[in-house]
Amino acid sequence: MVKNILVALDGSEHSKKAVEFAIDSAKKWKAALYLIHMWEEKSPPEGFENYLREQRLPLNYFDEVCKRDNFVGDAEATAKEAGIKKVEVICAHGDPAEEILRAADQVTADLIVTGSRGLGKFSRAIMGSVSTKVCNPSNSTCVTVR
Repeated sequence: MVKNILVALDGSEHSKKAVEFAIDSAKKWKAALYLIHMWEEKSPPEGFENYLREQRLPLNYFDEVCKRDNFVGDAEATAKEAGIKKVEVICAHGDPAEEILRAADQVTADLIVTGSRGLGKFSRAIMGSVSTKVCNPSNSTCVTVR
């Protein structure tokens, strides 16, 4: 039985289809839905934390901005409107595949859903797709949506 579903978001069309699939699956299995979006920067620039303090901005500023991205907010709202009881947004920094796998372990994801193509077309040509890098080493069932 599927209890926890993790779906990766990047705003691409394939990502939007992955969200639709994940919402349908979560409804079917009455599963919790975790939406993950990555900032590709590994960490904020040096001195940025001091700037946030000086400006009296929250130290989790990147996470707050991530949660306000239109496609992340839209996906969260759509899932809640569809009746998904537990919907959480995860914002991560770093390599997308590594962060998806880390989040899958943290939320004990039974199912990981990714789009077949994201926004990083150049890096995919050089290094391979995120979905491939997630599915191969994952302990969870993986679905790649086209």
